[in-house]
Amino acid sequence: MKKTLLLLFIFTAALQIKAQEAIQYTVSFENAVHHEATISMYVTQLTTEPLIVRVSRSSPGRYATHEFGKNIYDVKAYNADGKEIIIEQTEGDVYTVPQHQDKVKITYTLFGNWVDGTYTGIDSQHAHLNMPASFMWIPALQNRPITVKFVTPQNWKIATQLILKDGFYHAPNLQYFMDSPTELSNYDVKTWEVENADGLKQQINIVLHGKTSDSTFNDFETKVKKVVKEAQAVFGELPKFDNGEYRFLIDVLPTNAGDGMEHRNSTIITNKSESLDKSANRILGTVSHEFFHAWNVERIRPQSLEPFNFEKANMSESLWFAEGFTQYYGELLLARAGINSAENFAKTQGRFLNSVLNAPGANKYSPIFMSKRAVFVDAGVSIDKNNHGNIFSSYYIYGNITALALDLTLRTQFNLNLDDYMKAVWQAYGKPEKPYQLSDLQNVLASYTQSPDFAKLFFEQYIYGTEKANYKTLLAKFGYVLKLTNAGKAWIGNEFLKEDNGKIIISSAAIKGSPIYEAGLEEGDKILKFEDGEIAGLAVMPEFLKAPIGYTVKVTFERNNEIMETKLTLLSDPNLEVISFEEAGLTVTPEIETLRQNWLGSKSKN
Repeated sequence: MKKTLLLLFIFTAALQIKAQEAIQYTVSFENAVHHEATISMYVTQLTTEPLIVRVSRSSPGRYATHEFGKNIYDVKAYNADGKEIIIEQTEGDVYTVPQHQDKVKITYTLFGNWVDGTYTGIDSQHAHLNMPASFMWIPALQNRPITVKFVTPQNWKIATQLILKDGFYHAPNLQYFMDSPTELSNYDVKTWEVENADGLKQQINIVLHGKTSDSTFNDFETKVKKVVKEAQAVFGELPKFDNGEYRFLIDVLPTNAGDGMEHRNSTIITNKSESLDKSANRILGTVSHEFFHAWNVERIRPQSLEPFNFEKANMSESLWFAEGFTQYYGELLLARAGINSAENFAKTQGRFLNSVLNAPGANKYSPIFMSKRAVFVDAGVSIDKNNHGNIFSSYYIYGNITALALDLTLRTQFNLNLDDYMKAVWQAYGKPEKPYQLSDLQNVLASYTQSPDFAKLFFEQYIYGTEKANYKTLLAKFGYVLKLTNAGKAWIGNEFLKEDNGKIIISSAAIKGSPIYEAGLEEGDKILKFEDGEIAGLAVMPEFLKAPIGYTVKVTFERNNEIMETKLTLLSDPNLEVISFEEAGLTVTPEIETLRQNWLGSKSKN
């Protein structure tokens, strides 16, 4: 009986959804040269209640707020008979139509002059639309279907995951629409087919707006194909894309901002460059990272981000996994595809290890804490100073070295690997699109290793806690050395210094634990003397750092036009790097070679 009632409810709800008329948008670009578009929204089947219309404050793939409402103006409302009616701006991004008929048309001007993964860029060459930054919407009607008609210059084409039918582009609801970035331009396209083991064939597209030579574009396509195959090999299959297609929407212009932003069936990749010829290698790094997101975060999705809320910042405790493990695989896939060398991969991991192991924030706070900080650091809107240098370590990088620790531990302790763990998470939560909680990731690890004690300890130490793995020992098993970059050399700190009229100016915030911090020096201070000798700018630093570790010097400095003194003690340089056994003059045994090949070698059969 319960099952019958449930089926009746689903059938009735489906009929109601089918009966709902779509919200209709029209977008035109008469003033594109000055970065403006004209957008209208036509909505029917309204009740007599005041109509609330708003602009988004956040965007999928970003976690902070971005206040898109600032670029929408000239907002007007009309009844079906064409008569203009009152529309009131009740908040910065909220508008109300107090009285209206059952059909209403709202028009406005959109300004967009920032090409990246979050905002909108419009000019005479193209329109690069991120939907939350572009379209007003109705909170009460988020489940309504949506159609869009783009009125474009004659040579512009349209690339989007929205479904084209009868000259209109369709989305089933607001969540899908907002996750559908769109490129309108005279772009170039590369297309090929990829097949899953079960016979499912899907199309991959590279949409490129920007200059390139044929040889560079062909080589770029070849390398992207390799990345796609290596990512597919990790999970054993591509996701089932909604329309059987995936698009890399790549925009390369000198006026762009650099960015990459994942979406369900596509990714936006923007680069500040004259051409693909000069930026292909950098873009491939973004391609690798963002494509891995098609599994990890788009379908292996934390419950804390589901559904995405466009009205506020979206906080998640799982970004160390969603972004950090993706960062790890973004680098790893390039090595497996032969695009980057194993040595390059190892050195990159060394930079990441140095960044986290020597960060005061990462030594005090967990990856979960860093994940939650995303609402403040993910290109969020603020102009005041902050203390990120002492309390924050990127969840991308923190998560990366956590993935590194887990991968190497699985390979050496269990004869397993991170690939198959990711595949297990995919099968349990990604493929059925069941949002996960942190406890679920731990439970999958326990099941995969058949060791609940290991999974519990790993999460207690490295996810909920702040302990760090023994990376030196782990890496040595694979033929890599984690070592001090400048062993035995004195160190003043990693703070940035610049020169002005012979004075040394501290140009970044003091980092806890550095000699500069412990001496009570701070950003903006001007160093005038070491001991009683006048200094001649940054040229004195190499000689000064030849002093022995533990040497204490009197420092005369200027702060707010006041001359002050302090004592600064040189410490040992803690900076780290990773080099290969070969570079270190150590022997690579057959056992090491096997472990290294199993880790970094290609997993694609093609």
